[in-house]
Amino acid sequence: MIPEIIEDIEYLYRGVVPQNWDSENKRPSSATFKDSSGTSVDRDAGRNMDECIKFLSKKRNFKAICRITAKDVRSVNAEAIYKPIEENKYHSEIHDSAEKVRLSSGKARKVRGLSKTVWQSTVI
Repeated sequence: MIPEIIEDIEYLYRGVVPQNWDSENKRPSSATFKDSSGTSVDRDAGRNMDECIKFLSKKRNFKAICRITAKDVRSVNAEAIYKPIEENKYHSEIHDSAEKVRLSSGKARKVRGLSKTVWQSTVI
């Protein structure tokens, strides 16, 4: 069973769609982390990086996958929230705060800056 609380040491994985990839700087754009419904991520929940990448890459054709620790998310005063859905028990979200869902532009830039690209497609 996956705990409700996301520990600081857990990684959160985010797929990067082609239009949110900054080719010039070889990193996700900050738009990757802005979503009015909450920034959808998969928590590692004890899985290794390869397992997380494989699971996430089955969902969509991503340009890249990046990850950030829950501690780093919290360091910019954002929230890491476990929100499992029927088809994904690892689904979680990054919210701006307890009251606001969509990350502010400043927080999205900070989260992007703290994230690390761990996989890139050679096709897209």
